[in-house]
Amino acid sequence: MKNTEKKLKAKHFRYLCKDIVKNPMIYIRDFYRYEMDIICWMNHIQLFVNAATVPEMANRNFAENGYYCKEMIKQIEVAYVIFHQCQLPKQENPLNFFSTKEDYHNYVFKLEYTTHGHIDPSDTISKFFSYQSLQKWYDTMDDIMHYLTVSDSGNYEYFGDQIMAIRELLMRLAFALHYIYKDEGISLNVPSYVKAINDEPHQSTKEKPILRQIMEESIDKKYAQKEAQKNSSDIEDSQSSDTSEIPVSENSTLETID
Repeated sequence: MKNTEKKLKAKHFRYLCKDIVKNPMIYIRDFYRYEMDIICWMNHIQLFVNAATVPEMANRNFAENGYYCKEMIKQIEVAYVIFHQCQLPKQENPLNFFSTKEDYHNYVFKLEYTTHGHIDPSDTISKFFSYQSLQKWYDTMDDIMHYLTVSDSGNYEYFGDQIMAIRELLMRLAFALHYIYKDEGISLNVPSYVKAINDEPHQSTKEKPILRQIMEESIDKKYAQKEAQKNSSDIEDSQSSDTSEIPVSENSTLETID
């Protein structure tokens, strides 16, 4: 049976290039490795949405709202590519965020977004586009950006109670993409008889400016140093643990020999 599903192309999106449409990991890795820490990004999202809802809360002297809005739209587009390519299902109750008590505790005490106790970015992306379509998310982000230009909210509630769901979904999406970055991909539930055949990952064809290359090389070195220190600490902890497990009688023998 021929698959008639529409193939995604860069022209279907505002900001994505063809490289990212072919391989969303290009954007995900670039953003979370070189651009933004997840906690900082979460704070930016909260301030951005708050400022659009109540313009008096906007900090126009420091916040780069145009950049933040563009990156949020990019993340929505990247998530849609994953949603489409992985054929994720839509959900009837996309705002039901806590399937179990464990999910609630993980959220409150660990700042983790889980489903049935497990981190599952595919579930978050499914909820995101079950709540509203890509086009409606474009409209939402355009409205938010528009209301950031208003200096006084008066008595008008721009989004009503819906803004709470919008903010929560945007933050959950940010974490979902970060989980994909940390795990270097997305895991999907498939029947036991299905065997994955992975294509070679598409690499970016865009040449980066020299300053960008230098910055990324510097960050990569820092990551490598942290990994080396972590591995060294793990080895030391393991050796320390092995030493502490030596029986008392053997310790006594060692002291006698010295």
